[in-house]
Amino acid sequence: MTDKLSFKDWEKQCDILVAQRVGFGIYCLPDVLWLDMYDDGLEPIDAIEDAYYDQWQDYIPAELWAGEYKL
Repeated sequence: MTDKLSFKDWEKQCDILVAQRVGFGIYCLPDVLWLDMYDDGLEPIDAIEDAYYDQWQDYIPAELWAGEYKL
């Protein structure tokens, strides 16, 4: 990113990315320290990956997270 997003816009991007992957957003999942990740300079895609591996693995099957889930 050439221009740094505001925290609000950055968090919205995280929410959109998660919703595109699993069908629901970040507010339906256990809390993550989003502001810390934002302050550390993580891109939204990297932040949601960290959130998945640090906090959400017990809530979202790996196949769904990876886009390999088949009904």
